Amino acid sequence: MKLLNGKKALITGARKGIGRGIAYKLAEQGADIGINDYIDDEETRKTVSLVESLGRRCSIHIQDVSKKENIDKMIDDFIDQHGSINVLVNNAIMQPQHKPFFEIDEEWWDYMMDLSLKGYFFAAQKASKEMVKRKTAGSIICISSVHSYRASENWTPYGIAKMGLRRMVKGLAADLIDTGINSNCIAPGWINNTIPTDEQVEPDSIVAPWVPSGRQGLPSDIANAVVFLSSKMGEYVNGETLLVDGGMIATDSLAGRPNDS
Repeated sequence: MKLLNGKKALITGARKGIGRGIAYKLAEQGADIGINDYIDDEETRKTVSLVESLGRRCSIHIQDVSKKENIDKMIDDFIDQHGSINVLVNNAIMQPQHKPFFEIDEEWWDYMMDLSLKGYFFAAQKASKEMVKRKTAGSIICISSVHSYRASENWTPYGIAKMGLRRMVKGLAADLIDTGINSNCIAPGWINNTIPTDEQVEPDSIVAPWVPSGRQGLPSDIANAVVFLSSKMGEYVNGETLLVDGGMIATDSLAGRPNDS
């Protein structure tokens, strides 16, 4: 039996990479999917095709989710098309994610925080309101990062935003008591976003010094964790952050890795 039959899941930043992997895996487990991004192009349509190839419905919601009004429109449109929402995965992130300290200006800082922290909060708030209104249990999942645990050169604002998410889901767990909604983070490590969905990779001698598991992570590694947290298997996990990093943080190796992801 599929773990998410009948669920309606919305994923932000799902045009490709981790978001695409999450959309595919949740659909594989029986969920209907809404994908969000700020552009609609060939990559976006590829994600839709992957979901639909599994026999699941897939809607597209083009919005810049750094602004609350856009977030509200996105979720209202999702519910208009799907009837309800059971799973929200906050995954949207700006590019580039890192920048030298002395080159960071106020505009860059503000957009990082608006998209990666404020936007996640207001999407969680709106989705939770809709879940409570419909008396449906649900899951709020925020994609954090190993950078919320360790400092690495040129990643300070990103790490601040991702650390904020870890505190945010603890607050949401308390704020949403008795609603049946759980709120958690997943902290990915070094993920290769260029690998096609579910493709396996061999041990990598370049990665090995930083990743004890001996390979880069895949979008499907993060997606599997999302399935766990959004299914009955993970319903007693609340306010927590699950590291999916191949052991990077266990060996305290983040600071020495290449500045490429």
